[in-house]
This record gives sequence, structure tokens and C-alpha cells, in this order.
Amino acid sequence: MYLEHYNLKAAPFENTPDPRFLYASDDHTEALAGIEYTVRMRKGIVLVSGEIGSGKTIITHVLRQRLGRTATCFLIRQGHTNPEQFLRDVCREMKVTVREDADRGQILREIEHFLVEQSRYDKPVVLIIDEAQIMSRAVLHEVRMLSNIETPKQKLMQIVLMGQPDLRHVLRDPEMDPIRQRVALSHHLNGMNVEQTGKYIQHRITVACDGDEAPEVFEQDAIEAIYEFTEGIPRMINYVADNCLLVGYVKGAKTVDAAIVRHVTQNMMLHNGGGVSSLVDCEPLKLRAA
Repeated sequence: MYLEHYNLKAAPFENTPDPRFLYASDDHTEALAGIEYTVRMRKGIVLVSGEIGSGKTIITHVLRQRLGRTATCFLIRQGHTNPEQFLRDVCREMKVTVREDADRGQILREIEHFLVEQSRYDKPVVLIIDEAQIMSRAVLHEVRMLSNIETPKQKLMQIVLMGQPDLRHVLRDPEMDPIRQRVALSHHLNGMNVEQTGKYIQHRITVACDGDEAPEVFEQDAIEAIYEFTEGIPRMINYVADNCLLVGYVKGAKTVDAAIVRHVTQNMMLHNGGGVSSLVDCEPLKLRAA
């Protein structure tokens, strides 16, 4: 709706994990480098945590892209509470066939057989588990068992746990010592500072211009207002910035200032998940004549 108004070729603030739009902040760069190093050196389990919208999912997509043909990656997209179902989903993702009546031990043996076969190709096998904070303690025990599959020289499965901060609270329990001690790398994604927030916004505008000269749409006071409201969380920045572009278009403004940001943020209601649930008590906006 507003693309032509700002000379954009694509919507810059979509909340989709498009690797093109990844802004490589110091925090995200460190996380990606650490994961990649740990995986390539076959050190075992990696834990990456962050608040909702901090960029965990896009890191997952970029990681798989970077590893490319040098590793074999598998992704479990949601946490589990049932240990056997978790193991069966791992098998399904890896295309390992197991009988319907197979017990836990048989399933683990099939996975181990698959990993031994894969080790002949000298490529790390990486299991990425998204939303890992949902996993029950029994499932975390199975994650530990998978990380134990190894030869005398190396671990056969590298595991990346991506989750919200609740996962760290669970792993602090003394009962979780066996798996926590196997975490080779731990990284928490923090919100960006105000300078990074400005660079993040401009980066996405630049990508959305697809090679054309990128306009500086957001004024400095707007960036500061967005940072104050979002605390530098990428998903929230996207929500606010997208609505700001729409309001700016409706008002006929070529740039977004703090007044537009205040108009947007004052009328946003946040639900518990950190996203926008509705716009309430909005002042009606009249569309400009084309």
C-alpha cells in the first residue's frame, strides 16, 4: 500500500524469517559465529535463548543457509512433552524408518545406526530444536541421550536448542545437571541499543530498495521513540515501524518523525506474547486522494 510512496520495492518490516533482512548486530553475529564454530568442531549442545521476537528464528534460517552442504541439518519446529513422540519426530525428520511397535531403546538404536552411517561422509549432523522451552524434563533427558551418541573420536549429533529464557530457568535445576554439563556454548540474545535500532531500521529499508538508493525515512527522534517503546526487540520494531510507514503514507509524510511514532505506539495494545493484538481507540485516519 505504501511502497511507491517511499520508493520501496518490498515491504521492509515483515515479520518473516527472510535471511536477506538479517541485520548482523554484534549480538547476532556472535551467536551465529559461536553456533557455527561449535557445530563444525562437533562439541555437542548449543543453547541460544532470547525473548519473543529477539531474532532466534531468523538465526536458525541463516545458520542452515551458512552450513549449506558442509553439514546435514534437521529442524524440529516445536518443543515436545512426550519423549517417545519426540524421538519419533526426530526419526521422521531424518527419514529414519521405525516400526510402530518399536520401543524407546529400538528407536535410539535406529537413530544411532543412521548417525554412524552419516559419519562416513565427514559432515556434522545438526539437530536444531526450536521453541525448546516447551520441552518437558523427560524430553530434555532424551536430548541428552542423543548427545551421548558418539565414537571414540567425536560426537555424532550436534544439537542446537533455541528457546525463550524459561529454558535457562529449567536447566538451572540440579536435576538438569546431566544435560547442562553437556552444553558447550550458551548465548542469550539481548535487545539492541538505540544506535543498533537505527541501523537495523535503515538496513531493512535498504534491502527493501533492492539496489536503488535507500531513503532515510525514519528521523532520529523517531528512532529514539521506537527504541524506547520496543526496547530494541526486532519483532516489536517491525510491528511499530510498519505501522509508522502506513500512518506516514496516510498523512502524506515522506519521513517518519517522533509524532508519528507516538501516534502509533499510543494506540497499540500488547498481548502477553509481545506482539500486537489490536489497535484501540485509534484516531480515524483519512486516506489522501491518489
